[in-house]
Order: sequence, then C-alpha cells, then structure tokens
Amino acid sequence: MALLTSCLATFQNVSAYEDAVEDVESLKVNVHECYSEITKTSEQIQSAVRDTYISKSEMETIQKDFQSSITQNSGEIRMDFTEITNEIINQVSANQTLLEEYIRFKGALIELGKVGNAFTAELSNEELAFKENGQRIAYISNQQLVITNVEIRNKLSLGNESRGWFDFIPRTTGNLSIKWRGPTG
Repeated sequence: MALLTSCLATFQNVSAYEDAVEDVESLKVNVHECYSEITKTSEQIQSAVRDTYISKSEMETIQKDFQSSITQNSGEIRMDFTEITNEIINQVSANQTLLEEYIRFKGALIELGKVGNAFTAELSNEELAFKENGQRIAYISNQQLVITNVEIRNKLSLGNESRGWFDFIPRTTGNLSIKWRGPTG
C-alpha cells in the first residue's frame, strides 16, 4: 500500500507540475505580448516626437542662418535682423558676408536702414522721407514730392491727360527742346 500511496503522490506531483508548466507557458505568452505592446508604444512615441520637434543641431543651424533681436525701451521698439550668407559653391569662411538691416519703431515713426549705410527711409504720419547721413534729401508730403537735387536723364513732362503735356527734352547738341503734347482724352 505504501507503494500505491507513493505512486499516487508522485502522480499528483506530476499533474501539478504539468499544470505549472502550462501556467508558465501562458505567462511566457502574456509577457511576450506585453513586451510587443511596449515596443510598439515606444516606437509610436518616438515617431510622434520626431514628427513634432526638430533636433538640437537643426535648431542651431536655423539660429545661425537667421538671427533677430527685438529691443524695447521707453522711446522705441527696434528689430535688428542679422543674416549670415555662407552657401556659395566651394566657399571658404573668408567669403562670409554679414548683412545687418533694421526696422526701428519710434512712436508713430518707422525707420528702415542698414548698419554702416548712410541712407535711411522714415515713414511718419505726415511724410515719407529719404535721408543721407541724417539729412532729409527727399520727401513726399501733402501731395508734393520735394527733392533737394534732381537729375533727369531723358525727359521731364509737366501736365496731365486732360489738359496736355509740356515735354522738356535734351538734344544731343546740348540744347533743350520743349514740345507740346495735346490731351489724350
């Protein structure tokens, strides 16, 4: 009888072992499925990040290509633009050109210019002025164009379409001709 009891106990142990093996196999399948889901989710997150954000090196390249700064104080808002152009074929660093241009806001006045250049343009509520070394050389205001010095290359016409035109035309001999053109209407 002891042998029968021993065999029965062994059979029960083998049966419990088989159940445990099935549980282990089921656990392995579950672990594999969870690992696959984690990997898939990780790849989806990485893909979403790649699609949404740029890399640090790309951002540094963008910052080098175009830099701007805005300065504000009680009298003005100033935007300075700096563009570094360095994409010339077989270019070396000695060929880099630094361009600095600006738009400056001073109350109701807008000033356009380039650092190191004598010429600026200013737009206010009253006029559009062109300046050289700070001196106004031409402006448009109150339906008038005022220019300090004028050089006309080919022809000066005075008049309008309804009343006709006087054309001042320089001749090759150095003389000046005045020709009348009648109204076009």
